[in-house]
Amino acid sequence: MRKELFQKLKLALFPKRCEMCGSVICFDEERCEDCESIKRIEAPICPKCGCSKDSCICERQSREAEYKSVIAPFYYGGSVASGILNLKMKDMPKLAKAHGREIAEAVKMHYCEKEFDFVTFVPMYKSDEAARGFNQARLLAEAVSEECGIPLRDVLIKKRKTKMQKRQSATDRFVNMYGVFEVKESENISGARVLLIDDVKTSGSTLTSVSLTLKAYGAKSVYCAVTAIVK
Repeated sequence: MRKELFQKLKLALFPKRCEMCGSVICFDEERCEDCESIKRIEAPICPKCGCSKDSCICERQSREAEYKSVIAPFYYGGSVASGILNLKMKDMPKLAKAHGREIAEAVKMHYCEKEFDFVTFVPMYKSDEAARGFNQARLLAEAVSEECGIPLRDVLIKKRKTKMQKRQSATDRFVNMYGVFEVKESENISGARVLLIDDVKTSGSTLTSVSLTLKAYGAKSVYCAVTAIVK
């Protein structure tokens, strides 16, 4: 009886949460009903926008991507969007583990014939990362590295603070991210085949800027993977 009461009190004070979106769930579940029924991006996919080929949005993108390809397990919306926002804005870094596993499954499926020298991630400006307490892209990359057996390398820095990408036009997003990143002086990436991780692809400006930087420092190729793609 006492054990049962303790368990109820524990669940009331520390409820179990969905590993994908962070919503409260029953103790014997891992994901909520919405996350269990998320529709995944179906193959074949367009390598440039990451959407299913029958939903390709490349005609809306005015600039050529600097990366070879981008993939994601999900489109951005519903409980996927809630999970990404909760991870970043509501201090739920534990959600990155499940998100990272989903990215890793997409990598295994769509990049199964690719070989990568290392996985890395889109960096945050140091003061922004200090304020948040973590970089969600790094947490995702750590999970992908573990699941896929690809070495993780922290090779990039963000040189200056930028405006929030949200609500900006595609052109403004590109300008906002132009020349923002660089490779650390201690890192040699010449000839490297890189897997780049982030949480969301909207216009692709951030991924393009980072990919351009990596290639400028000698990377042979850059392939991207994110949790979700905005259609």
